[in-house]
Amino acid sequence: MTQENAPRIAVIGGQVAALEKARQAGFDIVWVHGPHELDRSGLELVAEAHLTDYRDPRAVADLLAAVHRHRPLARVVSMIEDGLESAAAATTALGLPGTGLGTVRVLQDKLAFRELLADRGIEGVAARLGHDEADIRAFVAEFGPTVIKPRYGSGSLGVRLVHGPDAVSEVAAWAAEFGLHTFVMEEYLRGPEFSVEAFSFAGEHVVVAYTAKEKLDSFVEVGHVQPAGIDADATARIESLVTRMLDAVGIEDGPSHTEVILTPDGPRLVESHNRRGGDRIADLVDEVYGTDIDALAFLWYAGRTAPITPGPARGGGAIRFLTAEPGVVESVTGADEVRADPRVVALQLSVEPGATVAPIAWSYDRSGLLIVRGESAEDARARAHALAARITIKTRPDTEPGAPRSIAAVAPRPERLLGTKTSSPEKSER
Repeated sequence: MTQENAPRIAVIGGQVAALEKARQAGFDIVWVHGPHELDRSGLELVAEAHLTDYRDPRAVADLLAAVHRHRPLARVVSMIEDGLESAAAATTALGLPGTGLGTVRVLQDKLAFRELLADRGIEGVAARLGHDEADIRAFVAEFGPTVIKPRYGSGSLGVRLVHGPDAVSEVAAWAAEFGLHTFVMEEYLRGPEFSVEAFSFAGEHVVVAYTAKEKLDSFVEVGHVQPAGIDADATARIESLVTRMLDAVGIEDGPSHTEVILTPDGPRLVESHNRRGGDRIADLVDEVYGTDIDALAFLWYAGRTAPITPGPARGGGAIRFLTAEPGVVESVTGADEVRADPRVVALQLSVEPGATVAPIAWSYDRSGLLIVRGESAEDARARAHALAARITIKTRPDTEPGAPRSIAAVAPRPERLLGTKTSSPEKSER
């Protein structure tokens, strides 16, 4: 569906809901998506749809160069992690406004991110590249408890804590079995974790919301709460740190999602992304603060809004993730009753009878999520816990468990996590 004289925007991957917001902002949409993931209902909203591997930056840049020559694009964007590098590659190749390839690559490369922060004097969290047990042992000896993680990745996949020297051998053996032969070692940051949902308006960074986190020992997140309940002094220090980081990496326009740990020595950065938060955090922001981040983004890209000043919270909101014992699902009960509760904003189940539940090693191993509103953050959190407990996912042991999982078995792009070359012509061991 073409709109006469409308500006053109290319959207890489994503859901139909984002297309609707781009359309409402007045854009003519070019949608680049994978043929096996496409929601065909989105075709009614776009002027063009191109089916290809949208995770391939070179292919997307070449494709959109041809599209741009035919009828120029105003922007190329992606609202999802897997599309960010391709959107940035096309943005850079076509000379369009927006976040370029250099910025995205620094954000996706956890070692490069740490090195940039250190070089700019923003922060000095110890980090180093490792390959084997000797590297881990040397780092632990120097810095104490250590987190090892893939150089590229998301969803807490392949992240492990090494408590001390006695744990090194076990974690090194796990990493080798998991296929993690190159990894980043970082000093362990102690303290509660928060995420900062921000939006940048031509270099002016505005914090839209702070989100408190609940995590398992595996670092996988199982809960989000807004407002985050951070005191004024800590809020100011976190905002200053995040703002300096966004300037340093070169984010000037659009949403960002930054994870921060509030240590006894002050806030420290974990990582950042030039997109809105996943795990439906954006839905929580809309529910609690009345800000639709995707809609705001497309309005800003279209030149139809000025920088906003976020308002106060409208009560509280919480997301609770459903978990289950590993095995084969026999039944799921309680969901209909929970869904009918007026305090429930959304309930999403990702398992059904016959499905296999794996031990929780990353975000995609969770069994569903529940979004709940409350009169306050604590009320929403308590209600989310109570309602989630009413959903029972009964499993039986899997009699054919198969071989242990590895990164190659669970990750959509394992070569990124292993630190090897990707389809991008410039991505290599950096």
